[in-house]
Amino acid sequence: MTIQDQVLSGRVNGILLPLSAMKTENDWGVGDFAALREWTEFFASQGTKIVQILPLQETAPGETCPYSALSAFATDPVYADISDVPDVAACPRAREFVASLAPKIAEWRSAKKASFFAVKQAKLKALWFGYQYFLETEAAAGSPRARAFEAYCAAQSGWLRGYSLFRAIKEFYKWQTWTEWPEDLRNFQKQAVDTFESQYREYVNYFSYVQWVLDLQLRRAKAFAQDKGILIFGDIPFGTNLDSAEVWSERENYRLGWEIGAPADQFSKGGQRWGLPAYDWGYQHAHNLGLWRRKIRRVTELYDIFRLDHLVGFFRTYVFAPGDEVGAFDVEGEQNQIDRGYNFLKMVLEEAAGKLPVGEDLGVIPNYVRRMLIDLRIPGYKVLRWEREDNGYYREPRHYPQVSLATTSTHDTETVRGWWETMDPHERANIWEMISAQKTDGNVPFDDWSQRAILRRVLDSNSAITLFSWQDIIGTLDRVNTPGTVCDENWTYRSEYTPRQAAEVYAPQLAMYRELLKETGRA
Repeated sequence: MTIQDQVLSGRVNGILLPLSAMKTENDWGVGDFAALREWTEFFASQGTKIVQILPLQETAPGETCPYSALSAFATDPVYADISDVPDVAACPRAREFVASLAPKIAEWRSAKKASFFAVKQAKLKALWFGYQYFLETEAAAGSPRARAFEAYCAAQSGWLRGYSLFRAIKEFYKWQTWTEWPEDLRNFQKQAVDTFESQYREYVNYFSYVQWVLDLQLRRAKAFAQDKGILIFGDIPFGTNLDSAEVWSERENYRLGWEIGAPADQFSKGGQRWGLPAYDWGYQHAHNLGLWRRKIRRVTELYDIFRLDHLVGFFRTYVFAPGDEVGAFDVEGEQNQIDRGYNFLKMVLEEAAGKLPVGEDLGVIPNYVRRMLIDLRIPGYKVLRWEREDNGYYREPRHYPQVSLATTSTHDTETVRGWWETMDPHERANIWEMISAQKTDGNVPFDDWSQRAILRRVLDSNSAITLFSWQDIIGTLDRVNTPGTVCDENWTYRSEYTPRQAAEVYAPQLAMYRELLKETGRA
């Protein structure tokens, strides 16, 4: 039975907690792949079957949002478990460096927010020492590990060389955007790129080595989760940063100067500009969606379930032409949009090979998108607070389609507690009537009783998958992301406690969660 069949034929619940937020006693202040194993085991003990960790793509210094990444393929070195890198453990210089970091690591670990940049720089330096040891011992001797690294580079060559070159040149030019590099490198001219690679081969290969280390650790974490009966839920961001490896090295897939965004709505009168380059869908379809096929293959190597970010963009993307203040959809006519989306999703299912895609279909979505998702057995989202009938009343979750994912909140919203406590009393009365079958004036506080009722209502839904953020289970206000906010605080949420501590501090909430899973047949 495929994972798609397994999940959609049953009733399962998952927990969302970004990997960066997974606090442990041994991390460096940002959750790593050792933390993923520890939290996976903890969540498995609570009865959950899916752990969603959000995107792991590498971001630039000062950028905390993984949906604006340096590469669509590369994992961020901040997630490396340095204690599990053989070359670091065997290298005296690396061990000495790591030991010297003890005061800083203690500081990062005790911080309330994830210190992405400082932690990543420290890990990259430790990995550099480990890489030098690898070259001197393993590579020089042509050892089995050296051959394994060569095999990895060959298998991932479709993206790895371009990424490693990009990262090395970025460092060489002190993080200048590629649009400011010398013309021959800026334009990815073969002779110039080959010359740089030949001259700085050791440094270029270092970034491939880092990705190899990360790949091995993530795969081991996924295998560990499988042994615990847990499916790992990853993510494919819709776009990448203009200053990214793929836009630089494969720019024929993009319309440079054009920008992805969203049309005006009740929350954004002038529409949204996301600062990400638009795709050239004509080129992509003419070349059999090659870039996206590689993205799907990559994500299915690493995850059991994956989220297709901004799903409607595959049907029609809202873009701003150079110099335009008002955007427009890049394909007109409903049938043309249907055809483009259908061809894309059929490709996804081909490449997924039985793994389960989930479509992020939130916002203003044409009805044909959601009908197609159900027909293709790709779950879309049902967020309790946004599901309404035509008469304005909240939709009964038992009426959600079976091929769907029901949830109380997303990483882009307030937690369920934050939503409940700031809701207009009239709206609270409306939804409480649906949840409890009781009429009220809306004066219903968020407490153990109301929280249980809200979670129970979602778990009772007809959706094959239900999913809660960790914060919704423990009843806190901590957000992961506030859309439209660009600052060091955004995307830096970190669990206050380790799994061992959380089991004690949140014992009543966790007991409630386990009971609800049993009562609703989702354990």
